[in-house]
Amino acid sequence: MEKSIYLAAGCFWGAEHYLKQIQGITFTQVGFANGNTKNPTYEQVYTDLTGFAEAVEVKYESYIIPLRTILRLYFKAIDPTSLNRQGADFGTRYRTGIYYTDKLDLLVIQEVMALEAKKYNQPLQVEVAPLKNFYPADDYHQDYLDKNPTGYCHLPIELFAYAKKYKPVTVRIRESLFTNHDLGYRDFHSKLMPNIDIERIIGVRTPQLRKLAKEFAKDAEIDDFLSNIPHQYYDENNMHGFIISEIKDYDRSIYEFDRLLPHVDNWATCDLLSPKSFKKNHDRLLKDIRRWMKSDKTYTIRFGIEALMTHFLDEDFRPEYLEWVAAIRNDEYYVKMMVAWYFATALAKQYEATLPIIEHKRLEKWTHNKSIQKAIESYRITDEQKKYLRTLKV
Repeated sequence: MEKSIYLAAGCFWGAEHYLKQIQGITFTQVGFANGNTKNPTYEQVYTDLTGFAEAVEVKYESYIIPLRTILRLYFKAIDPTSLNRQGADFGTRYRTGIYYTDKLDLLVIQEVMALEAKKYNQPLQVEVAPLKNFYPADDYHQDYLDKNPTGYCHLPIELFAYAKKYKPVTVRIRESLFTNHDLGYRDFHSKLMPNIDIERIIGVRTPQLRKLAKEFAKDAEIDDFLSNIPHQYYDENNMHGFIISEIKDYDRSIYEFDRLLPHVDNWATCDLLSPKSFKKNHDRLLKDIRRWMKSDKTYTIRFGIEALMTHFLDEDFRPEYLEWVAAIRNDEYYVKMMVAWYFATALAKQYEATLPIIEHKRLEKWTHNKSIQKAIESYRITDEQKKYLRTLKV
């Protein structure tokens, strides 16, 4: 999805030349932002009487490079503690600023600003505000350093070389996924998920995907990938799931799963999520499971039920947990199937406590019969129990 952000970084000649080199940025245009007159000329802005800042309009493909990454690269090109001055250029027109058009971007901007502030002993002087107006500069100023390679620029030439070579973490991950793709596996896998367009499936086998996830989990920029959701490809979602499943800190784990779950759009991604932090935090996990099971998102509900099945059908089992699942009424196939899977497993592990739910036909008809079917297929159910369960079908 193409999005826009407007960045003031001192003289816009160098700022544009730097930003346009970055992979994922699709369009740049220099101009004047957030002033108090209409259609200003460069000469008018130069007087510092119009309130405008020299800025660059940046359009970018969010599937390739998220705003968080762009802002981090932006901070490499400015002195954020300098007020109305960058390099040898000074005046309010040369102030630094981040101007947004999407209110949701403000949260990302504030997050990056807070991280950058920790690097300095002085307050940041970067203006953050909604975009009030933007007027493109005339053609003379557009792509100035392309047309005038030896022209003035306050930025070091090394920065341009860095931007040209830089690859966002999402690009590096995607390249690794396509390097390891298997078209036969992709075609087979797509048949298991009819709701996912085959063009969104790269086709990386699970063992290789786990290996790549472990490698990229150590990447210094992995948070940019984790925050850049929804992902374009099914395999990227799975890699995301493998990475955050390894997080051992419970609070961080819950934060990451709450970010990912609303974007999960298939049963396979949902069912591979296996958080390590859950095992040692059963006392805290129950409230989150209940919250997920009350969601209006199909795969968030499914994830909650599966977590309850995985962690609370053994020594930490309580009969009231059966009631939580029996109370779910949802017409989505993958929710009903998960409810049936839960009760089939409950019959195998907690037969006496679970049987009354089946005997009293507490589940809707399809789920009731599917629960019995799956239980009968289990080797953990005795032949005598299977015989009785068959009599309870409706």
